[in-house]
Amino acid sequence: MHSAIGVGIRFNDCFFTEPVRLIDWQPPLYAGLFVILGRDPNWAPKPFQPLYFGEFGNNARDVAVQGDSLFPFDLRRSAELFVATLPMPFSTTSQRCTAREELMWAYNPLCQARTAKAPPQDLAHKVEELEKRHQEQSAQFGLLLASFNRFFEPQPERPRRPIGFLPSTA
Repeated sequence: MHSAIGVGIRFNDCFFTEPVRLIDWQPPLYAGLFVILGRDPNWAPKPFQPLYFGEFGNNARDVAVQGDSLFPFDLRRSAELFVATLPMPFSTTSQRCTAREELMWAYNPLCQARTAKAPPQDLAHKVEELEKRHQEQSAQFGLLLASFNRFFEPQPERPRRPIGFLPSTA
Protein backbone atom coordinates (compact mmCIF):
# COMPACT_ATOMS: atom_id res chain seq x y z
CA MET A 1 0.00 0.00 0.00
CA HIS A 2 1.31 3.46 -0.91
CA SER A 3 1.55 6.07 1.84
CA ALA A 4 -0.12 9.44 1.17
CA ILE A 5 1.97 11.31 3.73
CA GLY A 6 4.11 14.00 2.13
CA VAL A 7 7.78 14.49 2.83
CA GLY A 8 8.58 17.65 4.72
CA ILE A 9 7.37 19.54 7.74
CA ARG A 10 4.05 21.33 8.17
CA PHE A 11 3.35 24.59 9.95
CA ASN A 12 -0.32 25.64 9.83
CA ASP A 13 -1.41 24.81 6.28
CA CYS A 14 2.06 25.42 4.84
CA PHE A 15 4.14 22.42 3.76
CA PHE A 16 7.85 23.19 4.06
CA THR A 17 10.58 20.98 2.64
CA GLU A 18 12.29 18.33 4.74
CA PRO A 19 14.66 20.08 7.20
CA VAL A 20 18.35 20.16 6.26
CA ARG A 21 21.31 21.33 8.32
CA LEU A 22 21.64 25.11 8.20
CA ILE A 23 25.38 24.80 7.56
CA ASP A 24 24.67 23.03 4.24
CA TRP A 25 21.75 25.20 3.09
CA GLN A 26 21.81 27.59 0.16
CA PRO A 27 18.72 29.75 -0.50
CA PRO A 28 16.90 28.57 -3.65
CA LEU A 29 16.67 30.74 -6.76
CA TYR A 30 12.89 31.07 -6.45
CA ALA A 31 10.95 33.09 -3.88
CA GLY A 32 9.51 31.68 -0.70
CA LEU A 33 9.73 31.44 3.07
CA PHE A 34 12.20 29.65 5.28
CA VAL A 35 12.11 28.52 8.86
CA ILE A 36 15.13 27.97 11.08
CA LEU A 37 14.54 25.01 13.35
CA GLY A 38 16.14 23.68 16.51
CA ARG A 39 15.92 20.08 17.67
CA ASP A 40 13.33 19.66 20.39
CA PRO A 41 12.01 16.20 21.36
CA ASN A 42 8.81 17.78 22.74
CA TRP A 43 7.62 18.79 19.26
CA ALA A 44 5.68 16.26 17.21
CA PRO A 45 5.36 14.67 14.74
CA LYS A 46 8.91 15.84 13.96
CA PRO A 47 11.26 16.96 16.74
CA PHE A 48 11.88 20.48 15.40
CA GLN A 49 10.87 23.74 17.04
CA PRO A 50 10.63 26.87 14.85
CA LEU A 51 13.11 29.56 15.91
CA TYR A 52 12.79 32.07 13.08
CA PHE A 53 10.56 32.55 10.01
CA GLY A 54 12.09 34.50 7.14
CA GLU A 55 11.60 35.38 3.50
CA PHE A 56 13.83 35.02 0.46
CA GLY A 57 13.72 35.80 -3.25
CA ASN A 58 12.34 38.51 -5.53
CA ASN A 59 12.24 41.81 -3.63
CA ALA A 60 12.91 40.29 -0.22
CA ARG A 61 15.67 41.67 1.89
CA ASP A 62 18.81 39.54 2.04
CA VAL A 63 18.30 36.28 3.87
CA ALA A 64 19.08 37.17 7.48
CA VAL A 65 21.04 34.18 8.70
CA GLN A 66 24.67 35.28 8.29
CA GLY A 67 24.93 37.28 11.50
CA ASP A 68 21.66 38.99 12.15
CA SER A 69 21.51 40.88 15.45
CA LEU A 70 18.36 38.91 16.32
CA PHE A 71 20.49 35.88 17.08
CA PRO A 72 22.90 35.69 20.02
CA PHE A 73 25.35 33.54 18.01
CA ASP A 74 26.49 32.93 14.46
CA LEU A 75 23.81 30.66 13.05
CA ARG A 76 25.93 29.28 10.24
CA ARG A 77 28.36 27.73 12.72
CA SER A 78 25.77 25.78 14.69
CA ALA A 79 25.43 22.15 13.64
CA GLU A 80 22.27 21.75 15.73
CA LEU A 81 20.19 24.12 13.61
CA PHE A 82 18.15 23.13 10.59
CA VAL A 83 16.26 24.98 7.88
CA ALA A 84 13.21 24.15 5.77
CA THR A 85 11.78 26.16 2.88
CA LEU A 86 8.28 26.87 1.61
CA PRO A 87 8.42 27.42 -2.16
CA MET A 88 6.27 30.36 -3.25
CA PRO A 89 7.67 30.99 -6.77
CA PHE A 90 4.94 33.24 -8.16
CA SER A 91 4.11 35.11 -4.96
CA THR A 92 4.41 38.80 -4.28
CA THR A 93 6.43 40.25 -1.43
CA SER A 94 3.15 41.21 0.24
CA GLN A 95 1.83 37.63 0.06
CA ARG A 96 5.04 36.23 1.53
CA CYS A 97 5.07 38.82 4.32
CA THR A 98 1.45 38.01 5.19
CA ALA A 99 2.18 34.27 5.30
CA ARG A 100 5.30 34.86 7.41
CA GLU A 101 3.38 37.08 9.86
CA GLU A 102 0.65 34.42 10.22
CA LEU A 103 3.27 31.77 10.97
CA MET A 104 5.01 34.04 13.46
CA TRP A 105 1.69 34.74 15.17
CA ALA A 106 0.78 31.05 15.33
CA TYR A 107 4.12 29.70 16.57
CA ASN A 108 5.77 32.68 18.35
CA PRO A 109 9.32 31.58 17.44
CA LEU A 110 12.00 32.19 20.08
CA CYS A 111 14.03 34.59 17.92
CA GLN A 112 10.96 36.59 16.92
CA ALA A 113 9.08 36.85 20.21
CA ARG A 114 6.24 39.34 20.17
CA THR A 115 7.74 42.37 21.85
CA ALA A 116 5.94 45.11 19.99
CA LYS A 117 4.33 47.29 22.63
CA ALA A 118 2.78 50.58 21.71
CA PRO A 119 3.74 53.69 23.66
CA PRO A 120 1.07 54.98 26.08
CA GLN A 121 0.34 58.00 23.84
CA ASP A 122 -0.55 55.69 20.93
CA LEU A 123 -2.79 53.59 23.15
CA ALA A 124 -4.59 56.68 24.49
CA HIS A 125 -5.13 57.92 20.92
CA LYS A 126 -6.52 54.52 19.87
CA VAL A 127 -8.88 54.44 22.86
CA GLU A 128 -10.18 57.91 21.93
CA GLU A 129 -10.77 56.75 18.34
CA LEU A 130 -12.62 53.66 19.55
CA GLU A 131 -14.81 55.73 21.88
CA LYS A 132 -15.65 58.14 19.06
CA ARG A 133 -16.57 55.26 16.73
CA HIS A 134 -18.67 53.70 19.49
CA GLN A 135 -20.60 56.95 19.98
CA GLU A 136 -21.19 57.28 16.21
CA GLN A 137 -22.40 53.70 15.95
CA SER A 138 -24.67 54.14 18.99
CA ALA A 139 -26.24 57.23 17.38
CA GLN A 140 -26.77 55.36 14.09
CA PHE A 141 -28.30 52.43 15.96
CA GLY A 142 -30.67 54.78 17.78
CA LEU A 143 -31.82 56.25 14.45
CA LEU A 144 -32.42 52.75 13.09
CA LEU A 145 -34.49 51.79 16.12
CA ALA A 146 -36.57 54.96 15.82
CA SER A 147 -37.32 54.25 12.15
CA PHE A 148 -38.25 50.62 12.89
CA ASN A 149 -40.60 51.58 15.74
CA ARG A 150 -43.21 52.82 13.29
CA PHE A 151 -43.42 49.30 11.84
CA PHE A 152 -44.21 47.88 15.24
CA GLU A 153 -46.79 50.46 16.36
CA PRO A 154 -50.23 48.93 16.91
CA GLN A 155 -52.49 49.37 13.89
CA PRO A 156 -56.13 50.46 14.41
CA GLU A 157 -58.40 47.45 14.34
CA ARG A 158 -60.68 47.03 11.37
CA PRO A 159 -64.03 45.36 11.82
CA ARG A 160 -63.71 41.68 11.08
CA ARG A 161 -66.01 39.70 8.89
CA PRO A 162 -67.82 36.92 10.74
CA ILE A 163 -66.66 33.37 10.14
CA GLY A 164 -68.95 30.90 8.38
CA PHE A 165 -71.75 31.04 5.82
CA LEU A 166 -73.98 34.02 5.78
CA PRO A 167 -77.64 33.43 4.99
CA SER A 168 -78.54 34.94 1.71
CA THR A 169 -81.01 37.75 2.04
CA ALA A 170 -83.51 38.06 -0.69
